[in-house]
Amino acid sequence: MTALALSSQLPAGRLWDLDLVTVDGRLLVVCAVEPEAWVWEPSEDRWTRYRLDMPYRPDDFRAMVGHLPSDNDKAAELFTRVCAAVVDGRIVVGGAEYRESFAQWDLASGAVRVHARLNHGGTGKVATVRLNGRPFFISCSERTYMWDAARTDTNGATDVEPAVLYGDRDTVTGIAAGTLNGRPVAIFGCDDDSVVVWDVDTQSAVRKFPCPVPVADVGLATVDGRLRVVAASGDRVILGDPDTGAWEWEGPIDEDSIEFDTEFAEEEEDSVSCMDVGVVGGRPVAVTGSKDGRVCVWSLAERRLVHGPFDEHHGREVVGVRVADWDGRTVAITAGRDGRVLVWDLERS
Repeated sequence: MTALALSSQLPAGRLWDLDLVTVDGRLLVVCAVEPEAWVWEPSEDRWTRYRLDMPYRPDDFRAMVGHLPSDNDKAAELFTRVCAAVVDGRIVVGGAEYRESFAQWDLASGAVRVHARLNHGGTGKVATVRLNGRPFFISCSERTYMWDAARTDTNGATDVEPAVLYGDRDTVTGIAAGTLNGRPVAIFGCDDDSVVVWDVDTQSAVRKFPCPVPVADVGLATVDGRLRVVAASGDRVILGDPDTGAWEWEGPIDEDSIEFDTEFAEEEEDSVSCMDVGVVGGRPVAVTGSKDGRVCVWSLAERRLVHGPFDEHHGREVVGVRVADWDGRTVAITAGRDGRVLVWDLERS
């Protein structure tokens, strides 16, 4: 069964979001802690704080506040969404906040790699995806953009301009990516209770299909030998066929075991807030976190809840979950509004 393997408390600040990177075989948890980035190394239970430079071009800053940036204006102030990747052995982080435009930094130095564009507007969801073996950042702003994490902004070079995808800051609720029928695709969960499959090469929607539940987050998983969209919301996790748009498993599953209470369903206090998918022992799973702090593990092959709910976040919202390999074992890492990052051993027998 799933078991809590490790817990660590953020030393300071408020934890908003997380992503994972692996450097020299070490798993690192990168956290958005407004206004800074923190990195937690589970193997050492060690936290490190990183200061990020202000993410504006000087002329953009002057247009906003009326003067060029001074030494007092050198730090990023709003940083509540984070995505991360390793480029040439260095950690690159992207992120922003609902009122700020997306930017990217070299984590160790805090230097800006790609400056925010003011006309992109504030930022909602962000995600790191790998397509054709390369890392990309997807950010939801005035529109949804895909950035090549390996490119830098040198004197406003145009080659860092991102590809434009589907949706915007206020409509995208979940992001995933993968390969469908040999082509790279991005999957978007939307606030109109739909899922969009986007062809990255042609920059066009392959399919948009309604979802039977409001979509809080999405993923892609191979189930029974076929690629499936995984959508999470409310008290359920469901599977859809990206080729046909049909939903083949519509939960809710095992209502009693997840203590689902219709009294709270109307207020959405116990609904799913985030999800990630992975493989444990050759079988696909989804791990969800909820607004009331619960963590659940779902077997996609068996189409049922298998472990949880766990309440180690003590009723505080789970803001992020990632499934990863840690020291040869498959784990889930969750972050909560309680300021804690938890490691769950998904292979514990």
